[in-house]
Amino acid sequence: MNKFLPIVVISFLFSCSGEDDQVSKKDTDTSVSDITGIETLFNVDNFEDAKHLELLKELKICSEFQKDTSNYMEPACSPRFFRVFPMRDDAPVENAFLLQIKSKVGGIKLRRLVTFVREKGQLVKVNTFVANLIGTRTSKSHYKDLILRFNDNIEGEIIFYNCLFAWDGKKYNFKSVELIEGSDWRQRLKPEFKDSVSNDIYTTLVRNEMIL
Repeated sequence: MNKFLPIVVISFLFSCSGEDDQVSKKDTDTSVSDITGIETLFNVDNFEDAKHLELLKELKICSEFQKDTSNYMEPACSPRFFRVFPMRDDAPVENAFLLQIKSKVGGIKLRRLVTFVREKGQLVKVNTFVANLIGTRTSKSHYKDLILRFNDNIEGEIIFYNCLFAWDGKKYNFKSVELIEGSDWRQRLKPEFKDSVSNDIYTTLVRNEMIL
C-alpha cells in the first residue's frame, strides 16, 4: 500500500516531534547520486583528529574537565557527545566544519548539526539544524553538499525526511526533499511532485524550528 499521499497531507497538521535518535544503516539511502554516507554512533572515546578537541574547547560548548560521559547537561569534550566533520575539501577543518551534537546534550531531545566558518580569526556559527547528518557530496563550490535527516511524528508514527542542502556562498540553503521514510516503508519523490512537496515540508521544518 502506498502511504505517501495521505501521510504528506496530514504531516502538515502536526508539529515535528521530540523523539530521541532513530539511526540505522539504511539512513544512507538518500536517492542523491555520488553521496558519501555517514553513520554517527557516538561510541568511541578518541577524536580522529586532535584539532577536533581544540575546536570544541574554542567554542566553549563543553567541559574539558568533565569525565562523566553520562552527564548530558554538562557534557564532556568527548566524541561520545560531539563529532566534527570537514565542510570543505580544500580548506583546513579548523576554518570550516560541521558539528554533530548527540541527542539529549544540553536537554535537547534530538540531534543537532551546526555549521561554523572562521571569519577574521573567529569562529562564526552559520546554520543550525535539528537533524542528523547522513551524507555529503562534493560540489563545484568546494563546500560539501549535505544530506540531513529530519524527524517528524505523524499520528504516532515516526517519519523521516532526507533533505539536500547546498552552500550559497554565505550559508547552507535547503534544495529539496529526496526521500520520505516510515518504519516499514519509504517513498522517493516523483519529479512532478518534488518541488511542491519539498516546499511544503520545508515550510513545516522552518515553522517547527528544525532549520534555524
